[in-house]
Order: sequence, then C-alpha cells, then structure tokens
Amino acid sequence: MSEIGSASFNNTVNALVANGTTWYADVNASFVLTSGYLVFMMQLGFLLLTVGAVRARSVRSVCLKNVMDVAAGGVGYFLFGWAFAYGDPQTCDDAGICTTTGNGFIGSRMFALSDIPEASYHVWYFQFVFAISTATIVSGAVAERVKFIAYGLYALFLTIWVYPVLSHWVWSPAGWASTTRQNGPLLLGSGAYDTVGSGAVHMCGGVAGLAGAWMAGPRLGRFTRDGKPRTIPGHNAVFYVTGVILLWFGFFGFNPGTMGAIVEVGESFSAVVARCAISTALGGAFGGCTGLLVYLAYSKLWLREGVWDLCAASNGALTGMVVITSGCATYEPWAAALGGIVGGCIVLPGSLFVSHVMKVDDPVDAFTVHGMGGAAGVWWYSLMAKQAFVYELYGATNPDGVTPRHYGWWQGDDATILGANTIWILCIAGWTGGMMFPFFYLLKRLGLLRVSEKEELAGVDVSKHGGHAYPGMEDLYGVVDRNDLEANAVAIQTAGGTDDGFDAKMNGIDMRDSLHGRVRALETELANLTSRLASQETPR
Repeated sequence: MSEIGSASFNNTVNALVANGTTWYADVNASFVLTSGYLVFMMQLGFLLLTVGAVRARSVRSVCLKNVMDVAAGGVGYFLFGWAFAYGDPQTCDDAGICTTTGNGFIGSRMFALSDIPEASYHVWYFQFVFAISTATIVSGAVAERVKFIAYGLYALFLTIWVYPVLSHWVWSPAGWASTTRQNGPLLLGSGAYDTVGSGAVHMCGGVAGLAGAWMAGPRLGRFTRDGKPRTIPGHNAVFYVTGVILLWFGFFGFNPGTMGAIVEVGESFSAVVARCAISTALGGAFGGCTGLLVYLAYSKLWLREGVWDLCAASNGALTGMVVITSGCATYEPWAAALGGIVGGCIVLPGSLFVSHVMKVDDPVDAFTVHGMGGAAGVWWYSLMAKQAFVYELYGATNPDGVTPRHYGWWQGDDATILGANTIWILCIAGWTGGMMFPFFYLLKRLGLLRVSEKEELAGVDVSKHGGHAYPGMEDLYGVVDRNDLEANAVAIQTAGGTDDGFDAKMNGIDMRDSLHGRVRALETELANLTSRLASQETPR
C-alpha cells in the first residue's frame, strides 16, 4: 500500500486524473444510485406513517397497497413512464454534440427501456423511485375504504401517464416548461423552476390524493349528519412517528440526489449537494417546531387546553421539507429556515380547510402536506433563489447562450420566475386534477372504487385480505368479528335521523368492538347475575 505523498501514490492520482472521464462518471453514478436507495426507503416511511394513522382493522390493506406502489408502479414506469417522460429523439453533429428534437408535450421512444444507453441506467432508477414516491402519496389519503383493484389501477395510471407527462414538461430538454429547453422558446423567457420536484412530485401526488379521497367519500363515521368532522384516531403512534423519521431520512437522498452528480471534471460540485442537505435539514427542523407551536397556540385559544401535538410537529417537519425541495440547491440557510416556517404554518389551517370546508376525509393530510406544501415550494423558489446559486447550478445564461438566467424576485430580480412558476402550479393542478378526478369517477361508476359498508365496518383486512394484521390480538385492537358484519351494517343503515342517534350507533359499535367495551359488558353481566342471586337468597 502506497503512503500518501509517495511517488507511487502521486502516480496513481495522476493516472486517475488523466482518465478523469471514467472515474468521475462512476463516482457520480454511485452517488445517484445511493441517493435513490434512500428515496426507495421512503416507501417504508409512507407505509409506517399510514399504518399508524389508521385503525388496526386496515393494516394489511395499507401494507399491500404500498407493495403495489412499487410493483405496479415499477411495471408501468418500465413499460411506458420513462419513454413518455424522457424518450426524446436527438440529432448529433459531426463533433458529437447532440440536441433534443422531441416535442414539448411527451416523449416518444425508449419504451420498456429499449435503446436506452447503459450509461443512463442509474438515471432511470432514480426517476423510477421518484415515480413510485408520487404514487405512494395517495395511499394514506384513500385509506380504509378503497378497493384494492382501484388502487392498483390508479398506481399504473399515475406512473404510466400522469406523472411522466408532467416530468417531461418541466425536466426534459424538450419540455415546454423546462428551463433547459433546446428546441423552442422558454416559458416567459425563463421556464418553470421546479428543480427537485415540489410541484412535479409532491403537488402531483397531493392533488391525486385529493381526487381519490373526494370521489371515494369519507370513512363511515368521519362526519356527523350535519357535516361536522369526527376524529378517528390512528392505532399506533410509534409506527406513525417511525414513518415520519424514515421519510425525513429519505429526503436526504431525494433532494441532494437530484443534482445528478457530486463531482465535475476540473471542479467540485459537492458544495451544491451539501447545500441541498443543509436546506433539507433546516426546512424539516423549522417546519416541525413551527407546526408544533401553531397547534399549541390554536389549542390554547380555541380548545382552552394547550396540547403539544405529535401529528402537528410531524406534518410540520414534512411540509417544511416539501416547501424547500424545489430550490434546495439555491437557498441560503436562512431562506431554507424561513421556507420551513412557511411549511409549518400551512399544516393546521390546511388540515382544517380540507376537513371543515371541503368535507374531505384525508387520514394523513396528504393534500395539505404534499399538495399545498408542494405549491408553496414552487412559489418559494421564485422568491428566494439566490442569483449566484442559480448560475452555479444552471449557468449564467439560458440555453440560447445570450439572455441571462432569472432568479428569485426577493433576491433582486424581477417577477419573471414568479409568473412562470404560477403558470406551472396551475398546470399541475389542472393536468393532475383533470386526469385523476375523471379516472376515480369512472371507477366509482363501475363499482370498482369503494368497498361496501359491511366490509368497511369489518375492516378491509378481514373482509378482503384474509384476516387481521395482529393475529390473537383482535380484542385488544377492537376488530369486528365476521359474525358481527351484518349486524353492524344494519346498525349504521337504520341509525336515527339525528346526529345524536347516528353518533350513538357509531359509539355503540366502537365501544362493543373494543376491549374496554367488552370488559364493561362482562362487568355489567356479572353485576346483573350478582343482583339476581341476591334477590333469590332466602333467610335461614
């Protein structure tokens, strides 16, 4: 082994530098793949968060749906998704310089990875985990009442069509909204800056989740007859917060990995990657603290009892990271911290708006965290992106080599990016909503969207997936027995027309199906038996 500074060591280093194009590419590919592995672990985060947020009767269902996000989503993205997103034809001159000649709407080649260069395999993998992350956002929004077939079809539709088209628009060199467009004018002379995907990934998934939750309708008992929300607590806070921490960890692959490289020939790119990590850390930290404090103030003022709420802190951290995602490489640390505060401030009013105004049942606040947070993130880029950091990432000029790049409005530029990014937000909402609302509506009309009331009351684990997720612990977690299905369905269907009557029926069912309720029933029976025995005693 050569010592550092020795002649053999220096010769080795010089040889590596001389052959830089090989090892630089290998280091960067390794970096992207490793970041992709972290993003893949976010699947486990989404899974545990949703499992903890729902009742024990739905755990198997949530697990299977998350497995299908990876499986069905992988099939869809392999066959069509990548081609629609990045399958652009190219023309190359005699010097080997290639220019994209595809259309601005959609890619048209490399279906099923045909003709994809092996040097791009690591890029495909990273984009694949982005696609399945977009699909997984919906799983929590529609939990506990949607048929499995509907979810499988949705995962395919999103990864084949909806998400790939969006990513083509903003990230392909041919896309009409892309900042690197080569064969046409830039949107408003700037393009839409959504570098890491607050809009293309998070907002897309959030809007799709809203469409699914809206069309499926709320879980039984989620709202009273006059539309007032009723709390349906999750069954395991430890699973929930473990999922949050795993997602937090995954963001450190999601954001830095999107840079696509950590070294460049002749210079270091690691500072840009590190800036992404710093922005992510601060966005999550400040978002979590802000979400917690906002809920504490709300509970003191409106509920008259101060509550340090776990969900508010967790969703605040996640939303804070979603907000800084788009421009994580272009923010000063203080700007990332402010972005986290913005995310933390979104959580409570966003959640109240969805449940109290829209009357939508979103068990994990997917639309608030990802939909609203994603839109805020695209806007935050247009306000806070620093000129020097934008130039470092994209170059000082647009693809025409003449006009200078725009940067954040509040950093000294004009409002050009704000206009372009606002158009981009409207397009994400219009495209995703315009695709997903009709899609879920069609499933609903075909009877493929929602399980029956009887199956929902039993829990889809028992009625659709072969049994309870915690064998032998059904009483502890209050799972309805198969023999009780018909009785519970009748109880709901025949509930009185008043809120009190409906709530009494629901509460009666919840009490009967809990361990506490069964103990109380046994105590009542024992008291009755004791009373009867006492009345039958005769004096000696």
